[in-house]
Amino acid sequence: MAIKIVQNVNRIFPTVSVAATSNPISLKSGYIRVSTGLTSVYVEIGGDPVVTTNSFHVPPYQSEVFKERIARQKITGIQTGTSTVISIDNTVGNPFLIDDYVTIENAQPSGINTTHRLVTAITDSSLTITSNSSSIIGIITVSNASLSRSVKVASLSDATTSLSISEVVQLVSE
Repeated sequence: MAIKIVQNVNRIFPTVSVAATSNPISLKSGYIRVSTGLTSVYVEIGGDPVVTTNSFHVPPYQSEVFKERIARQKITGIQTGTSTVISIDNTVGNPFLIDDYVTIENAQPSGINTTHRLVTAITDSSLTITSNSSSIIGIITVSNASLSRSVKVASLSDATTSLSISEVVQLVSE
C-alpha cells in the first residue's frame, strides 16, 4: 500500500512527562499519520487536545494513521466584530459543529484570515468564531475564501523524543 503526503506538519518534541503540541492542521484529507522513533508516545488529536498516559499509545518505531472528520466550505460573507460571523452556502448544509476549530484562508484583506479559531455558534448558513476582527475595515473579498476544520496533535512521552506528523491519503496498490 502506498501513502501520498498531502501536507507535512511540524515535528514535535515531547520531553520527559511534558507534552508537546503541533501547529494547527487545516484538514484536507482528514488522515493524520504520526511516527515515532526510539521511544513510545501517547497521542491525542483535536481542537485543543489534552494528552495523558491514558491516551492512544504508539509503540517505538511505529506509525499510526488517525481519521479525523473533515469539514470544508466556501465562504460567502464575513461580518466583522468582537466575534466574527462567517456566512456559507446554505444549500449544502453546515458541516461545522460548536466546539470545532476552524481556519479561514484566501480572504482579503489578509488580516481577516485566521488560524484555529473556536466555533461558538452555528446556524444552517453561518457560524460564529472567537476571532476579534473589529479592527478590519474596508471591503472584505471572499470570492476565493474557504473555511476548514483544523486540529492539533498533542504528544507525551516517558523520555525525550520526537513525533513526526503528516496528513496523508492512503492509496491502494495496483
